[in-house]
Amino acid sequence: MKQKRYVRGPALRGRLLRKQMWKQKWQKKGEHFVGGRPRATLKNSCFRCGQLGHWSSQCPQPVSEKDPEPAGPELLVTVEQPGPRVPCLPPTVPPLYPPGPSGQVAETPAEVFQALEQLGHRAFRPGQERAVMRILSGISTLLVSPTGAGKSLCYQLPALLYARRSPCLTLVISPLLSLMDDQVSGLPPCLKAACIHSGMTRKERDSALKKVQAAQVHVLMLSPEALVGAAAGTPGSLPQLPPVAFACVDEAHCLSQWSHNFRPCYLRVCKVLREHMGVRCFLGLTATATHSTSRDMAQHLGVAEEHVLRGPVTIPTNLYLSVSTDRNPDQALVTLLQSDRFRDLNSVIVYCNRREDTERIAALLRTCLCEAWDLGPRGEAPEAVAEAYHAGMCARERRRVQQAFMEGRLRVVVATVAFGMGLDRPDVRAVLHLGLPPSFESYVQAVGRAGRDGQPAHCHLFLQPQGQDLQELRRHVHAEASDFLAVKKLVQCSFPPCTCTHAQQPPEQEGAKSQERPVTVSPSEAEQASNKGLAQCLGHERALPVQPLVQALDMPEEAIETLLCYLELHPRRWLELLAPTYAYCHLRCPGGLPQLQALARRCPPLAVWLAQQPQENIGEGSYSVEFDVVKLADSMGWKLAPAKQALRQLQWYPEPSTGAHRDTGVLVEFRELAFCLHSPGDLTAHEKDQICDFLYERVQTREQEALARLRRTFQAFHSVAFPSCGPCLEQPDEEHSARLKALLSGYFEEEGPGGMEDEQGPEPGQARIQDWEDQIRQDIRHLLSSWPDQQFSGRAVARIFHGIGSPCYPAQVYGRDRRFWRKHLHLSFRALMRLATEEILLWGH
Repeated sequence: MKQKRYVRGPALRGRLLRKQMWKQKWQKKGEHFVGGRPRATLKNSCFRCGQLGHWSSQCPQPVSEKDPEPAGPELLVTVEQPGPRVPCLPPTVPPLYPPGPSGQVAETPAEVFQALEQLGHRAFRPGQERAVMRILSGISTLLVSPTGAGKSLCYQLPALLYARRSPCLTLVISPLLSLMDDQVSGLPPCLKAACIHSGMTRKERDSALKKVQAAQVHVLMLSPEALVGAAAGTPGSLPQLPPVAFACVDEAHCLSQWSHNFRPCYLRVCKVLREHMGVRCFLGLTATATHSTSRDMAQHLGVAEEHVLRGPVTIPTNLYLSVSTDRNPDQALVTLLQSDRFRDLNSVIVYCNRREDTERIAALLRTCLCEAWDLGPRGEAPEAVAEAYHAGMCARERRRVQQAFMEGRLRVVVATVAFGMGLDRPDVRAVLHLGLPPSFESYVQAVGRAGRDGQPAHCHLFLQPQGQDLQELRRHVHAEASDFLAVKKLVQCSFPPCTCTHAQQPPEQEGAKSQERPVTVSPSEAEQASNKGLAQCLGHERALPVQPLVQALDMPEEAIETLLCYLELHPRRWLELLAPTYAYCHLRCPGGLPQLQALARRCPPLAVWLAQQPQENIGEGSYSVEFDVVKLADSMGWKLAPAKQALRQLQWYPEPSTGAHRDTGVLVEFRELAFCLHSPGDLTAHEKDQICDFLYERVQTREQEALARLRRTFQAFHSVAFPSCGPCLEQPDEEHSARLKALLSGYFEEEGPGGMEDEQGPEPGQARIQDWEDQIRQDIRHLLSSWPDQQFSGRAVARIFHGIGSPCYPAQVYGRDRRFWRKHLHLSFRALMRLATEEILLWGH
């Protein structure tokens, strides 16, 4: 139903309102799709000289001999010859204080201390001076420093000094939108900053870019998606920026932890900065990282091992930590908050592992604590006792909850890990975990948000006594894994064979030479190979439609993009990811085949497509056709953008005499969003097997490492846990807190990545599979008979028994049948996969 609205004063209605909406629609189409109406606008210009007032057919500028005008009807696009895509890099910014002959950093000059005072600081904190001087010397650096140690100064001070010396820019890659806004608003007045992210309107983004191009901004903060999308040339991409002095990756542990299956753009951040922005100096900042995570981050950033600055990961002395395994954690949480120790605390964060739990716990606390907390810290009644916060809420609601908490109008925030990163409130008095945290790093990040003002703060962790919280976290790990068959299908789609090579190698030599030849070939190498009689594929642009691929592989879009990023970042550069695009062109022509043939005379892509089609496939009455425009452009040797532009301009025709546009009645639409990539088509079977093995081994290794981390985290916290929260109600146990702090510090000082998952025996919180085998086999057969039309795999059945949704088996459908959904969450996922595979094979016979 339409919503009735009432306005004051004169307003457009009826015919005038429809006319205004019609104008706005075609104006937006003209901005995004280069035209859309036959009328001329100020943006229409000559394709040859770029001047306004005439078309290229009436252009007075003579045609050069090197670029003669094509005979016949006028081409509306310029035909571009294929060539190597070499990005135009901005000039590099030299270091302010070049290092000595042996790489030593100069002594800190007085200019740096003056800038430090200008930013409001009297002296450097531990680690800051070394990091600042290395960046000013042009040396990439990774700084691992505790929360609240002043890591932001390490990019603010160099950014200020570089901007004083010459017009340049400092890029800061930040993971969260709220974190970027807080950092921009918290900068000193002498340092100008702007941010660009998906939460901004187009007007706000254009305004920020104008300031950047006018050199009015010293620091530009970007989200990883904005940076990678700009490099790929997506709409709204960044224009030519001033020279970049250095790039800072804030919360750099996201390069290692968030880049796999969650935000794959993080995998490509450093590559894009090097190859498209010309960045040579990197600064990574994080508060929590083990030695193995630090090595992973340093590899991404290109930081030498001796340039990794690691401070001791210590928990502040004003934090009191405790752990308990209560039979009813929800009631124990209420009891703890009603105790004398927590009753007077006016700022509390409660972390949960599931979004549904945040809503439920917030409602429970509002019910139970409204009488116990009747007055606020200043004697006034608070607006709210507890509110939920998670990524499933709309952005407006999340901002409302965060703002209320920051202003002291909300006492308890019940949130997932989406809340708190970069939280700038120094007087958080308590951080509570209702369930096992995903890792030690996540736990230390969370408790580090409490007590930043130096006053005592309290942190308590409630564990499930039977390991139900560990089971929930295992579900997330298994949801990100994939089968070898899915990986093989992806490789086959990404590297289809081509026929562009004229001289094929003998079959017996393919396996021997596959190890020697590089996949990515430069034009000069290709010319030398052709002179020797050896043809080699230079690669083709391919489109992989997202939704069909997601359904075919039963993998989410982020997991597929992660695997493609692995291949792009491989030392052999198996492929190159391009900007996502709409792959299929739907062309509706009311005049049928005669009109199509007439239009083909001035549109080379349409002419090539018609020539490729058998005559019997195009009848006289056909008026609607659809084809793969990416494949068509690749077969012509064109780039994708000119091909799409030529097809769009079939909707109008310029009059030779007046230059005005005439509507042809043709409708051109582009559909089916797809991954776009550039990959060779002459890989041998042995090379494709290598790629499959590499991807599957990478996926398996990450799954095993994640399970091993969960197991170790579970065992460590249980080793120092009280049977109940009773001992923690009155006074903090300092001895117990010291033990837990020593355990955490020891974890971060270890050199190795930790043990792998042990397949022998049941894991913590799991039962022995032998005791349940008969029941499991019966349930598998019952599931197969209940859904006879589905082609289940062993992994799909195990996911249903663990309550894990997937694109082909969504939770909204299979979660309704409680006979199977989450029924065997207490059993090993791998054992369920093995039994399900056996039963499926027997069922097929």
